[in-house]
Amino acid sequence: MKFKHFSVTALCAIVFLASCSKDGEDGKTTLTKTSKVAAGSACTYGGTKFETGIDANKNGTLEDDEVVTTQTQYVCDGAGATYSNWIDINVLTNSAPYSGEENYAYYQQLASSAITADVVNKGVILLYYKNRAGFVTMVEREDWDPIADADVSGNKFEIAVGYIFKQNYLAFLADNTNNGNEASLMNANGSAVRYVIIPGNTQGRSVAELQKLPYSEVAKLYNIAD
Repeated sequence: MKFKHFSVTALCAIVFLASCSKDGEDGKTTLTKTSKVAAGSACTYGGTKFETGIDANKNGTLEDDEVVTTQTQYVCDGAGATYSNWIDINVLTNSAPYSGEENYAYYQQLASSAITADVVNKGVILLYYKNRAGFVTMVEREDWDPIADADVSGNKFEIAVGYIFKQNYLAFLADNTNNGNEASLMNANGSAVRYVIIPGNTQGRSVAELQKLPYSEVAKLYNIAD
């Protein structure tokens, strides 16, 4: 299995409101806060909004004018499942891997408070990659088959991807396959990832069964809105 550790400046998994990283801009702290959202355009069935930013005035509270809106993420409620919005890919280089995670050069931590101990022990967590052209592919936990994509100029490339999770932590992982700059090509080119969390007692389907279904069928099964 090939995974990378996340840095202290990445988005931390939180339960409600917490200071989650240090040494941000000019030594200031990066904070994250969550709030419930009603059913609407962001989440068809309602859900949770994750906002992140630098504590510019160092008062320990993430205020509205400190929020970096481009980093805001939503984790939505479905019918029997919880899922994220499509999150733009913006992987970072990581130089401090855990043992066993050394083969992925890049990571992107995703909002993950919905990953409880019960989900880890009994549930199913699926991750999907949507490339620049809009095609959706399932990301395997241990994937040695690269995913095809293209940069903003239409130049094609391939990149190896995977993911890792534990309670309150989920990271999308990537590694170069050809010329060594695939991660930079992938960032900000319109590609995105989405995760789906399915409790173990929902629909009675195994991981293997769900992985055989195309994304469109999983979305239909659990009322996942695009």
